[in-house]
Amino acid sequence: MRRRIAVALNKCGSRLIDRGKLSLGRRVYEWATRIDSRWSVPFYNLGLHFKNTGRWEKSLFYNQRALKLAPTDQAACWNLGIAATALKNWTEAHRAWKAYGVELEAESGEVRMPRVAACVRLNPKGDGEVVWGLRIDPARIVILSVPLPESGHRFHDIVLNDGASEGTRIDQNGREVPVFNELSLWEVSEYSTYSVRMHVPDAKSQEYLVALCDAHEMGVEDWSTLRFICAKCSRGNPGPHHCEAKPLSDDTRRFGFGAKRKKELTAVLQGWTEASGSADFQEPQLLLAARAM
Repeated sequence: MRRRIAVALNKCGSRLIDRGKLSLGRRVYEWATRIDSRWSVPFYNLGLHFKNTGRWEKSLFYNQRALKLAPTDQAACWNLGIAATALKNWTEAHRAWKAYGVELEAESGEVRMPRVAACVRLNPKGDGEVVWGLRIDPARIVILSVPLPESGHRFHDIVLNDGASEGTRIDQNGREVPVFNELSLWEVSEYSTYSVRMHVPDAKSQEYLVALCDAHEMGVEDWSTLRFICAKCSRGNPGPHHCEAKPLSDDTRRFGFGAKRKKELTAVLQGWTEASGSADFQEPQLLLAARAM
């Protein structure tokens, strides 16, 4: 009898959450846990709710409760790993990922796995800009693109990502790469974002610019190649897309750079123009300053 009541309450809580009534849905889940404290599902749903709202201590607690009642619950393992990573609780993170079956580089300390390419959708409830990055563990991605300043993110930010991929992108080698939704900013970058209008005479000059930025550990992005797609396409696979640079009215193109200091970026650009001959640039404009550390 108690289980039947708890099941009804759990379903009601899920319907309320789906309709955006988060506080009421959470309370109904809590009632279900009190009615049947040996049933894991409402504990899991509370952990999921607190994950989705960024309340990591509570998400950790409820996923721990769910796993205690259902030790083989893979979804609870994953969400526990995310919550533990958000809190830098590496002991719990290792326990969660090990239970899930993820192969890690070490048995203790900060969680790491072999790095793989991935994309992340920044601010998925807003503009949803998709950028390229490097997945360093199941729940974190280092941003390798230079995001638009409107995103509030920078080159080399580390973001916490959700577990399920929502869409894919194709890399330069024709491989399909998953897109994960950002949950929150995990670690701030030391880089600022600059915009530069540039004349890039040919593909060879652009390749040299990218190589110079890589050598000086700077980010570079040709913002004149960006395209805007609908949310439905963004969460699928837009497919192969040959994107040609679009010069501005004065035959320049707009590049975004991730650099720690303007003078260092200017020095790199000056070296690039001297080597390229016909290339030139306008003064870098600061769009998004590095956050206070």
